[in-house]
Amino acid sequence: MLKPTPVYPRVAALCKSRKWQSWEGYIMADTYNFSVMPEYLAIRNTAALFDFFPLYVYLIRGADAALLLDRLITRNINKCKIGQVMYTALCDAEGKLLDDGTVYRFDETTFQLTTNTPTLDWVQANAIGLQVEIQDKTLTTNTLPLQGPKSRTILNQVAATNLDGLKYFNFVETKIRDIPVVISRTGYTGDLGYEVWSEAKDAIALWDILMEAGSLEGIQPAGFYALDLARIEAGLIWYEYDYIPSRQAQTDAEKVSPLEVSLAWTVDFSKASFIGREALLKEKEQGVQRQLVGLELDRQFLHQNYGEQSLFLQDLRTPWRTKFPLRVGEQTIGQVTSGCWSPAGQNYIAIACVSSNYAQATTSLAPKMTVEIHGQTIPASIKSLPFYDPDHKRSTVTSVPTLALA
Repeated sequence: MLKPTPVYPRVAALCKSRKWQSWEGYIMADTYNFSVMPEYLAIRNTAALFDFFPLYVYLIRGADAALLLDRLITRNINKCKIGQVMYTALCDAEGKLLDDGTVYRFDETTFQLTTNTPTLDWVQANAIGLQVEIQDKTLTTNTLPLQGPKSRTILNQVAATNLDGLKYFNFVETKIRDIPVVISRTGYTGDLGYEVWSEAKDAIALWDILMEAGSLEGIQPAGFYALDLARIEAGLIWYEYDYIPSRQAQTDAEKVSPLEVSLAWTVDFSKASFIGREALLKEKEQGVQRQLVGLELDRQFLHQNYGEQSLFLQDLRTPWRTKFPLRVGEQTIGQVTSGCWSPAGQNYIAIACVSSNYAQATTSLAPKMTVEIHGQTIPASIKSLPFYDPDHKRSTVTSVPTLALA
């Protein structure tokens, strides 16, 4: 039996489609409507509210808290200021990706680590001998991502702290209608957005407050289909699909390093030591064998050969997280890991992991590539990531142009 999230009573009442999926054993809405477009357009033009309870949350504090985190993550924790959020990779001793997550710094000795998969045993094993307290707050902490150009406007109506000056990947401790919250300028949509952290017991009250405050701003509850559209356009990876966490991998070939999945920027080799450093440094010196890239399917070919209303194209328009082979001639050079129809770009896009020899093949002289999807061979070309990266995601501009769709 799938478990309900703290805001499931509200989600269940709003989900007209009755389409659900499991996330870490919890029941989550795929889409609230019979079409994903109202939710997607809310992300890009107004505001979308998500249920994001199934994250693993660990409070780490004590004299050696920073020392422990610097050992666990590939970022340099000493560069993380109070009130800042760091997105980071976490690796095993072989430099393979255990997970990706975030670190929040509350003060000199207090941090919050969030991950996609349960990592408490690993954190505790590496804390032996250190002066540190680790508290698992997974079941008592809730987060409600509010994403979209109107998200700041909505939060400024109800938060005790004005958010106009809150920088990208920073957070503030404040209140919403007397409910203690942490509001971070973070998200998984590639747009302006925030995440509202609270005690799980306050989740429904916060959901109601945000939905009411956003009613005149076009707020929509949004599910995983809309999230997938947005995050693929933003070139953001999803664990278990775009990469397999090393502890879940069935073979060594399934394991990847952060250097192979566009997370090289999170690896700080200036640190003297962190788990996986030696293996990653060797990989960097020798050169990575594969890389994550964007992929564009040939829209003209698809429409000419299948017709715009075909069931095959309808399948491609629904966000998918399925591995398909990518080839040059008869040679397999990698695999597509997730894809969708991009409303912003009006094209069929995907994320793929390819041999490094082909990763920079973005010119007209690049070799002809094809991806085999459900037995159909589709011409494709490599594109730079992200596909969508608006300036207002990071800026303090409050007036945002509307995304017009053809």
